[in-house]
Amino acid sequence: MVIGAALHGLTTVAQRSPFNGLEVLPADSTGHYRILIGGHFHGESTNRSGYPASTLLANLDTINALGANLFLSTGDLFMDAENDRDRYARAFLRKLNVPLFNSPGNHDDFGAGSRDPFEFDIPFNPGRSGDTIFHDRVLLLNTELNDGSLIDDQLGRLNELSDSPGLRNLFVVSHRPIWSEDDPAYSDLFKDNTRSLTGTNFKTEVYPILEQIAKHAQVYWISGSLGGQAPSSIFFQRHAPNITYIQCAIRDEPRDALLIADVHPDTVKWSALSLTGQKLEAPDTYDAAWWRERVGKEEDFNWRLLPYLVKKTLTRNEFWWGAACALLLGFFVRRLWQR
Repeated sequence: MVIGAALHGLTTVAQRSPFNGLEVLPADSTGHYRILIGGHFHGESTNRSGYPASTLLANLDTINALGANLFLSTGDLFMDAENDRDRYARAFLRKLNVPLFNSPGNHDDFGAGSRDPFEFDIPFNPGRSGDTIFHDRVLLLNTELNDGSLIDDQLGRLNELSDSPGLRNLFVVSHRPIWSEDDPAYSDLFKDNTRSLTGTNFKTEVYPILEQIAKHAQVYWISGSLGGQAPSSIFFQRHAPNITYIQCAIRDEPRDALLIADVHPDTVKWSALSLTGQKLEAPDTYDAAWWRERVGKEEDFNWRLLPYLVKKTLTRNEFWWGAACALLLGFFVRRLWQR
């Protein structure tokens, strides 16, 4: 995906999705608008179909009926960005009536503009105090660059927002939860994630900027690198005053869900949409304490799935390659033993 160049200052020009060409609609006359949030739309890592997750496709009518103003993807939109585009366009993007934006993950394409943050404002229609126009900012970052550290324009744009008149809510979207890596409160919860090799500058350079922004605005940092063993598609932690850490990603699993943010001039109300009909609690239920009780614990084995799992194993090339290697190794060991 080619992420557009940074937009400086408040803009009245609607932002257009690079994926389905739709424009972000402004807030209504009351100042309300709705954001849909999800990620890892290619589903499980073994998906080689070139299509998005079945749970996503099965809920397109429901997603379109929600009346969202924009749809934020937390990365890994594609499995193979170069080869899957046509299938995605045919099955998903052309049928989606919500403008979609993506924060690049490790499976996504990086064009020439991907080093710049992609950002836009959503003005509040009734939001003005004197010369100050109240607005919200959406900032999509590329945490696949620089081993997850934010430098140059990415850090610079975030820093500029520490003194942004009228800013009420900042929605930062990144694939990697770089806020979790060096924090003992979260680092053990996301061990299967894409993460840096040497550490990032989040704690030393990024978080102090968030603290400055949080003095006058709500900060929601939303990520989407969730391993296949995650107990939920949602992580929601109020970390500090006006700073909330969030994760949301699907894997073509029964737990698949999207987040919904209903933004009003004076509050943001969060809810969740299950893509499989499961009963969900309020998003803030799925905090660090909830995760710590469940992460790493396997679900009870469903014996009714045994025939399917056997068939799935026997039809995978990897199984037969492994069996052939085992037989070959056994043959050589036997010959050596017989000498």
